[in-house]
Amino acid sequence: YKSNTIKKIIFNNIEKFSQNYGYSFIKININNLINIKPEEIEKYFTQYYGKSIFLIPIKEISKNLHQNMWIEDFTIKNDYKNTININIVESSPIGIYFNGANSLLFDKNGEIIDLLDSNFSLYSHLIKFEGDNSLLNANIFINSLPFLFRNEIKKAIFISNRRWDIKLKNGINLKLAENKILDSFNNYDKFYKNVSNQELTEIEMIDLRIPKQIILKFKAIK
Repeated sequence: YKSNTIKKIIFNNIEKFSQNYGYSFIKININNLINIKPEEIEKYFTQYYGKSIFLIPIKEISKNLHQNMWIEDFTIKNDYKNTININIVESSPIGIYFNGANSLLFDKNGEIIDLLDSNFSLYSHLIKFEGDNSLLNANIFINSLPFLFRNEIKKAIFISNRRWDIKLKNGINLKLAENKILDSFNNYDKFYKNVSNQELTEIEMIDLRIPKQIILKFKAIK
């Protein structure tokens, strides 16, 4: 009881001092953000406007910000006058995971960031992952890709918890060898450079599972 009473007296004195000498919180600065609306951050400070800049519970507010999956890192700086400056580093999605019902953005650690909805156009370039445990293995898959192929893949499906089937943006499906993703893409690249665009449009599937061998399946003639 005495401790609480002393705290109230100290806080009241700090509040009076702040009001008398212009140390009241009146402004918040937040860096430009893509996926996080400023009001999502500002809401944690609203009740403290006009109060002493020294009494804003930064640690408590930080705990709330840590729970936002779009925030990878942040700094909160108090200018000890009247302004709070916040710099936020947003999480960077590396792929889209389809769980059978929803499309979800995920980061390099395989952590779900958010439901993919209104910002779909921003992330339409990302690979869509499907299949059991595809989320757990997505980062390994992406890191195994030749750089030039990263923008050519539309979908990656994890098959039998062992290997990947790939759907390219040109409509061709690839069956990749188990644990030899790079070799499979190198084989496809060699094949790709030796066929015409017209021939590519006639191919439905390319099986790359057998080393140094390519099996083609052509589209049915209508």
